[in-house]
Amino acid sequence: MPRRTASPPFPECRAGGKKPSPAALRASRPARQTAGRLPLVSPWPRGEGLFPPLHAEARLALERLPDALRAVWPLNAAHRRSLPGDVAALSRLLTAERRDLRRPYWSSPSFVSAYLYYFLPWNLVRLTRLLAALPLPDPRELAPAGGEALLLDAGSGPLSLPLALWLARPQWREAPVRVLALDSAAQPLELGKALFAAWGARLGWKTWPVRTARGPLESLPRQAAPLLVGKEGARRRPWLITAANVLNELRPERKSAGGRRPREECAGDEEGAEAAWRGPLTERLDRLLDALAPLLFRQNDAEPAHAAADGRALPGLLFVEPGTRLGGTVVMRLRELALAGGLAALAPCPHSGACPLLAGQGGRTWCHFTFDSRDAPDWLARLSNEAGLVKSGLSLAPLLLGAAAERQAPPAVAPGGEKTLSARVLSAAFAASGLYGRARYACTAEGLALLEDAEALASGDHLPVRLPPDAPRDAKSRARIIRRPGARAGAKP
Repeated sequence: MPRRTASPPFPECRAGGKKPSPAALRASRPARQTAGRLPLVSPWPRGEGLFPPLHAEARLALERLPDALRAVWPLNAAHRRSLPGDVAALSRLLTAERRDLRRPYWSSPSFVSAYLYYFLPWNLVRLTRLLAALPLPDPRELAPAGGEALLLDAGSGPLSLPLALWLARPQWREAPVRVLALDSAAQPLELGKALFAAWGARLGWKTWPVRTARGPLESLPRQAAPLLVGKEGARRRPWLITAANVLNELRPERKSAGGRRPREECAGDEEGAEAAWRGPLTERLDRLLDALAPLLFRQNDAEPAHAAADGRALPGLLFVEPGTRLGGTVVMRLRELALAGGLAALAPCPHSGACPLLAGQGGRTWCHFTFDSRDAPDWLARLSNEAGLVKSGLSLAPLLLGAAAERQAPPAVAPGGEKTLSARVLSAAFAASGLYGRARYACTAEGLALLEDAEALASGDHLPVRLPPDAPRDAKSRARIIRRPGARAGAKP
């Protein structure tokens, strides 16, 4: 989203600096920082949040995650002492020192420890909050009679997304779900599978059976084929197809020592990097969507485009990328290609029209959402502090695609020309000249909007807004200015 001031987008990613004190760590936790302050009163209708707080079961599970990690990847005393330094070293390697990454990090036991005890848990915190709010299809409704709902996770690593989904939706833990986890490396898959079993056993929760497979993202349909054959040879549909933190790795083809880098959301992306590989990236994304098409679309003219042969809806297709310039830009370009190919943007996009950030901002900004880190378990916050990587906030760039028949309804238009739009808040609050309070940008079917007096809203909130036909445009961003509800026409702040 357009920025009013030049500031680092991710202050939590400053690796290599002075370690904050415990007092600074406590101050960085939003739940404590705002203690004693009166909540802001919003003139806007209550928005539907994109990142609800973790429910009690998920918080308990994350507190007990180290028990399961020790069963899968135990640390001796020396490794426990070196863990904060290993985390900081891996973070530097993935940001300022990325050029020095010449071999897969899985070949280094210290980096495997850093990933499992730091990067994976933070990804679980992010993804669990997101997956609790997205309008995902219910596996209990899509599973065939007597069969299983299939979750196909591409670029799965140590099963970050399946684990987060298992945490986020407790009502689905007993559902007949089977996971196919695909990755180019075997070790993270096996570690994730073992962690899933160990974690479920310690919590006393049912886990989903997992099958692992090695291969590139485009091989997912071939790897899934044996699981998609139903009774009497009938072809079945998957329930959900997912890929988290992998599209930003689709660089121009270049051979290396192999392996994948960890899912670090703070990769140091240069502003000009995306332009250098824009063409190859688009080609690779296009090939990926073509490869997934047999899992998504009808196979003959007798089958409705928006439904499977047995009448159930087609599977959802979910991508989640880091909230960096690179991750957000990749998601915007993927969305553009997916819509051109007959899919619809279901969430978090409030519409399936052209992306206003991609079309109107000339590459100056990217789609992403930020939220607080208050739900992180205390042990993870302590480790982050010891590694000098305190997180004041988290960021993601998600995209849920589905059948074109599920597109949102067009905006309602009043007799005077005023439109009621579905809006998704994009930015942090900032002071805007000539407007009451602090404003926020939002995405709508009519393009970018600037919401007046919106500090009480949060990044990712989904709410209805009213756009009058004569709404002025912001001089800097060209966004349509939407005054706060109840504001008198012509009133000045």
